[in-house]
Amino acid sequence: YDEALVLSREIYAKTSAQRGCSHKDTIIDGNNLADAMIKLGHYAEAKTLLREQLALSRKALGLQHATSLLLGETFCQASTENSDATREDLIEAEKVIQDVVKHAKRVLGPTHPNTCRCVAQLSLVREQLSARENRDAA
Repeated sequence: YDEALVLSREIYAKTSAQRGCSHKDTIIDGNNLADAMIKLGHYAEAKTLLREQLALSRKALGLQHATSLLLGETFCQASTENSDATREDLIEAEKVIQDVVKHAKRVLGPTHPNTCRCVAQLSLVREQLSARENRDAA
């Protein structure tokens, strides 16, 4: 994944320079870059990028656009895959993925594979939050 990260950074930089930061292709390349970061354990950097990309996507493409939904799902993964995620990280991830699920159900329908994947992410983040709260209470 190290090579993928280097290539993803280059692609994102080129697309951003050629098409601008609010272009759909740039936003998608940003998600791909964040995904590579997550796979290598660069969770904080991925979340910073995803926050920026999610804001751009929602503004340029809309809350219900498939790209905005994908970014929200990837943002949640940056917390659920991070064993060092804080309670605050998980709460933020839960809020984002709840919003994604709401829009995915409306746009794609409740049985669409992307919606089902997001519902699974929401369940996962809630399980992790519950486990964290139980551990903290003990």
